Amino acid sequence: MWKARDTKLNREVALKILPSDFTVDSDRLARFKREAQVLASLNHPHIGAIYGFEESGSDQALVLELVEGATLADRIARRPIPIDEALAIGGQIAEALEAAHEQGIIHRDLKPANIKVRADGTVKVLDFGLAKTLETVSSAGAQDPSDGPTVTGSAMMTGRGEILGTPAYMAPEQAKGAVVDRRADIWAFGCLLFEMLAGERPFAGDDTTEIVAAILRDEPSWMALPLFHAEFAAEVVAALP
Repeated sequence: MWKARDTKLNREVALKILPSDFTVDSDRLARFKREAQVLASLNHPHIGAIYGFEESGSDQALVLELVEGATLADRIARRPIPIDEALAIGGQIAEALEAAHEQGIIHRDLKPANIKVRADGTVKVLDFGLAKTLETVSSAGAQDPSDGPTVTGSAMMTGRGEILGTPAYMAPEQAKGAVVDRRADIWAFGCLLFEMLAGERPFAGDDTTEIVAAILRDEPSWMALPLFHAEFAAEVVAALP
C-alpha cells in the first residue's frame, strides 16, 4: 500500500498496486478486480472507500481512501483494550459487516491488521481482497480455489499453492476447506472482540497446523476475559447493533 496524491482532485489517497508478477496470473488478477467491484458496491462510513481502478500498461492499481491511524493490531499489541472502548470499536465493525452482508458480500479475512482506528475513534474495515458474494459462494459446480482455507505461512495452502489469508480468525468450516457464508465473518468478529478484551488470540499455536487444530478442537480460555461472568456476556451482546 502506497500513500499518493490525486492531483486532479487535490486529495491524499492510498494506492494498492498488484505486483507485476501477479498480473500474468489470471486468478490473482480476477481477485484484484473483484475487490474493486466489491468496494464499489459498498458505501458505508466504517468501510474504506474506493475511488477508482487504474491501469497503465501491465500495472493495475486500486485508488483507495487514505485512512490515517493505527491498525487494531497495533492497538492490541500495546495492551488489552478497555471494555467501553472495545465495545465502541466492535460496534462499528459490526455495522460495517452488517452493511456488507446486506449487499450479499462476505469479507472472509477479518483480522486486526485489516481494521484502522482513527484518532477520533472512527473505525474503518479494510482489505476486501478475499471477499466473496454469497451468490458466488453458493453457486453450484467446482469450488473456486480461493474458497479454500485462507491461511498464512507455508504449512497450509490451496491446491495452487496460493497463500490467501490468516488462520487465527478462521471459522471451523473455513479451516476444513468448506464453502463459507456470512457466519464465517461473525466467527472472526468474535475472535476480534476476544482479542481486544483479553490481549491474546482465542486460538493460538506455534504454526498454522497447531492454530487450525485448536480452532477445531479447543475452547478459548474464557477466564482470560476481564470480569468474565454472565452479566458481562449479556452486556457485550446488548451493546452490539
